[in-house]
Amino acid sequence: MDKIHVSYDITSLGLYFSRTDSNTGIYRVTQELLYAIAKSDKINIFLTGVCGENDAFINAGCAEYWRLAASRFDDINCSVRFLSTYESRLKIKRFYKAIYKRYFSVDFQKKNKLSLESFAVRIPLKLVELSQLTLFDTYKTFDYTNNLDIFHSTYYALPPKDLTKNLSRLLMVHDLIPIKATEFVSKGLDTYFYKILNSIDVKTDWIVCNSEFTRQEFCEYTNFPLEKTFVTPLGADRHFSPVQDQSIIHSSKGKYHIPDEPYFLCLASQLEPRKNILHLIESFIQLIRENPSITVNLVLAGSLRYRRNDLEKAKQIYPEFGRRVILTGYVSDDDLVPLYCGAVAFIFPSLYEGFGMPVLEAMQTGVPVISSNATSLPEVAGDAAILVDPKNKDSLCQAMFEVLNDQQLRQEMIRKGFEQASKFSWEKCAEQTIDIYKIMLANR
Repeated sequence: MDKIHVSYDITSLGLYFSRTDSNTGIYRVTQELLYAIAKSDKINIFLTGVCGENDAFINAGCAEYWRLAASRFDDINCSVRFLSTYESRLKIKRFYKAIYKRYFSVDFQKKNKLSLESFAVRIPLKLVELSQLTLFDTYKTFDYTNNLDIFHSTYYALPPKDLTKNLSRLLMVHDLIPIKATEFVSKGLDTYFYKILNSIDVKTDWIVCNSEFTRQEFCEYTNFPLEKTFVTPLGADRHFSPVQDQSIIHSSKGKYHIPDEPYFLCLASQLEPRKNILHLIESFIQLIRENPSITVNLVLAGSLRYRRNDLEKAKQIYPEFGRRVILTGYVSDDDLVPLYCGAVAFIFPSLYEGFGMPVLEAMQTGVPVISSNATSLPEVAGDAAILVDPKNKDSLCQAMFEVLNDQQLRQEMIRKGFEQASKFSWEKCAEQTIDIYKIMLANR
């Protein structure tokens, strides 16, 4: 069989690769699935950034991402290359590359926004934005000389049909949070999600979801045919594995000022309200107040880029907060693995998920998991976690108390966690995705 030529959109990678505290969620799914698909000898991949709004900006980010990531694809069976998907009427693509390249560097993203260098880079970008230069000058293009078969967007709205023409198109839908739980999303995201839905051609496009929960919810909401909607469960990267060297765990704890005492760990990329962090804090405070003799802390790992008023309020209300609740800020994967391994348990009380990768990561590192029983999480956790009502403080308190005080229970949960995590992998996700490609081509 001839290789399948796939245009794989990496808009999310181009936009966020340099903002390391945003390399989670959709970003991680897009990247890990790309790496896994690229190992197949049945596929050739053409990376594009055609799904976004600002063509010059996104293509500059995608090109820089590819420049830095290309070496990872040297020893694989698949051909991978990047295709620019825009043109400039004024023939000034070099100008756009020059002004955007510095912005998309990891070093620049760490700079204080009030620094002179930040102003020197951001002011020209702002002038381009205010002048609406790109709106007049740039336009999308799509190169068909590579005999493309499939277009795959891992989140963003599908491009206009006059660009993709007769290509079979696949859109990944992660969840319906922007329209089913609007209280958890920032302003404008619901509007963009409707744009995503409106970009779908019911007659010719195909949908893939991360969980059966999302598949059912999507089809129920949109009336999209169930038979054209697939599920490819995600995985956890292989580096999420047990750390036996206690000195590594001790070093990572010290880096984030975590005392040498037992702790529960919760991971939430931006500590957003959907992750139910305030409920967890209140349940934890209830636990230590009802059991004053126990010694345990709560570690919350997640970016502090955005101010969270609920956490600020909790600091004022609960005097225990400052002594027993540790906010680490963003934690890199290299440090996150030891922090998982050092925890008494991982707690994930989220109110709404499309999948729930942190549950798999924790299980794969050998940590007992206490999870919410809401939305997709029971699919991921199986019977290997203690599932609790994410709105019931007493049940979460009880689960924390049991795991903290029952060594035999912890060992059984760890064993079951390894078994459950082994059912998922990026390799399986990639194989299932390639199977979908084949079905799409067979039904053109």
